[in-house]
Amino acid sequence: MRTLPAPLRRLLWLSGVLYVLYLLAGNSFINSPLARTAVNRNPRVFHAQWDWAWTLWPGQIGVQQLQLRGQARKLLWSARGDSAQGRVMLWPLFRRELRFGVVRATTVKLDVQMAAADLKPPAFRPDAWRVTVDHLTTFSLRQLRVGELVADSDGRAASWIGFTHQLRGGASEVFPSRLEMPAARVRYAGQELLHDAHVELRIAMDSFTYEQPAGWRKIERTDLRVIMAGTTPTIALGASRAGALAVSSAPLGGHLSADFSLHHGVLAPGGTLQWNAPVAITDADGSQQRRRGQLDLAVQPDGVMMHARIRPLDGSRGAKTAHRLEADLRVATRRWLPDQSAGQLLHLLSGTADWRWHFASLRWLTPLTSSRPWLQLDGAGDIDGQLHVDAGTLLPGSHVEVPTVDLAAGVLDNVFAGNAHAQARVVAAAVGANTLVGLTVDRFTLAPRSAPGQAYLRGQALQVDMRTSATLAELGRDFLARLHFADAEVPDLRAYNRYLPGKSLSFLGGHGRMSTDFRIDENGDVSAGRMQMSSPDARLALGVSRLSGDLKMDTRLDRASRSGHAFDLKDFTLGLDGVRVEGSRAPPWWARITLQDARLDWDQPMRMQGAATIEMKDVSLLLSLFADRSAFPKWIANVINDGNATAHVRIEAQRGDFILDHLVASNRRVDLFAHLRIRDGKPSGDLYARWGVLGLAVALTDGQRKFHLLHAGRWYRAQPDLLPAEAGSSPQRATPH
Repeated sequence: MRTLPAPLRRLLWLSGVLYVLYLLAGNSFINSPLARTAVNRNPRVFHAQWDWAWTLWPGQIGVQQLQLRGQARKLLWSARGDSAQGRVMLWPLFRRELRFGVVRATTVKLDVQMAAADLKPPAFRPDAWRVTVDHLTTFSLRQLRVGELVADSDGRAASWIGFTHQLRGGASEVFPSRLEMPAARVRYAGQELLHDAHVELRIAMDSFTYEQPAGWRKIERTDLRVIMAGTTPTIALGASRAGALAVSSAPLGGHLSADFSLHHGVLAPGGTLQWNAPVAITDADGSQQRRRGQLDLAVQPDGVMMHARIRPLDGSRGAKTAHRLEADLRVATRRWLPDQSAGQLLHLLSGTADWRWHFASLRWLTPLTSSRPWLQLDGAGDIDGQLHVDAGTLLPGSHVEVPTVDLAAGVLDNVFAGNAHAQARVVAAAVGANTLVGLTVDRFTLAPRSAPGQAYLRGQALQVDMRTSATLAELGRDFLARLHFADAEVPDLRAYNRYLPGKSLSFLGGHGRMSTDFRIDENGDVSAGRMQMSSPDARLALGVSRLSGDLKMDTRLDRASRSGHAFDLKDFTLGLDGVRVEGSRAPPWWARITLQDARLDWDQPMRMQGAATIEMKDVSLLLSLFADRSAFPKWIANVINDGNATAHVRIEAQRGDFILDHLVASNRRVDLFAHLRIRDGKPSGDLYARWGVLGLAVALTDGQRKFHLLHAGRWYRAQPDLLPAEAGSSPQRATPH
């Protein structure tokens, strides 16, 4: 060194001193809290932790036990490795770019999860810093986790990754990258999918931001190739007892191989996927079977072909009882996750499917019967079907049959329940085709939704018929349904008291029969219908009066444009025959009641209002609501039984009230006018009876009666109405004078 010129020797000594100072200062800094503070200025976005680190020259750094984590918008990511070495390029720093050359890491684990909240970056600036990694490589990748999908390796896996990203919400780009795992184990949600698998992934992404392209459309900026081959488990196809479709695994025994490429969202022709494995089957009697299942996918120039097959055992009990699956389908596009919705994608599906399968629960069928599950299906059962699809439309001849299924239909806060036989078939229509679904329940019960164990109606032959489109994208939507049954038994009429105004009007006993025919829309709401009920021994409480006799009711329902379960009652008739009043020796009485402009709000507490016309044997029952016959003058007793009478009245029933107002009744000799309110079983109101020049009025309050003999008509006219009179609701009536 003494032979070197003095200036050179001094330069070398200075360089050595500076290098030693760099080693001391650089290594001291990167192992000090100051370095961690400087790096982790925004720990939610980026946080780094290491045991110790070293640097041998500017831009070069090595770390041990490195752990990185951070959040980019809705993605949480983390990475850890036993060691990492890399080089920071110095010149790019002058143009606000943190650029790493080659970075090598060992024993690496990567994890990417969805975040609960979006971490929005600060406002974008064109001069925001850019982070670039030219080449991140490892030959000891141990684990890759994306959501619930986990790929583990024995440590021989390798990856080469490069990317660039501009901070503050700028553009990103993924350079051509590659991942190879020669002995991988792939799991999803804890369930093993592949074992002893070779997995190779190649990916590159053109420039993109979080907003553009949005969401999954980023696949249109992606070049991707996936190659994999490995051992798969035996699977069990069916549904759990909880009703969810299930694919459970058993010991390994199948094989999967796949090789396909995706270029800007379009599958490249020539791609294939082949899978075959044992399929575990549980019969209805609990016995176990194993078949060989096969699935083949091939990407062709005009679309993707799929063939799936699970054949019945040789010598099985026959095609009608054996588990089987045979499907040949084609999707007329190679675009993956296209701009179209899933419904539009179904329009590209064609092919055939033929199957029969036993499921531990059929609850998973419920979404197929309605967009809102008013109709619930459950219980173990078989499904036997054959479908023919052309461009997303089921063709006539397609059919599905379910020999037995537990049905629960929720209608108007009640639940019909029973064991049904279901059948769906596609039939030709004037334009296109329709899917018709029929469910027949041999024996059924009806109970309140709030008390499903307290059935108050039992019947046979409940029929639920539904019609919907034969287009797959619209299947399960816009259902038009009809639910009907006839002559069902009502063991105790008191079950209907929850719809009546309490003690003011209620059933005291009796049994009956009911028939119903409802039209139900896709939301499970009754849009129209008819109800009929009859009883030979109905017993009723009307205020303080106790009545018994035959009852027949018939009405049509039309849904009104009001909120809730509101209906207009059409053609309502109520027939009462052989009616006797408890404690009275009067002969049996009869009445025919029809309603006009009647409205029913079904939601509890139920409310009904409208105008009524009553044809009756005589007016004796009306008078009995105010006082016993013996309390009236003798001339009243002489005229009330004189021939049939007709009455017109406005009615309202709600909560504890039953109101009869603007009542006008007459026979050949007498006219009656009344206002009557029965509240919680106690009647009150006003009555005026007129026979020629004779008149009598009665005021009833809290069980006390006050008779008005002088100027009775004038007194009655001075009493207030209980309900507003609706103009035009009924013909002009006689008025008291």
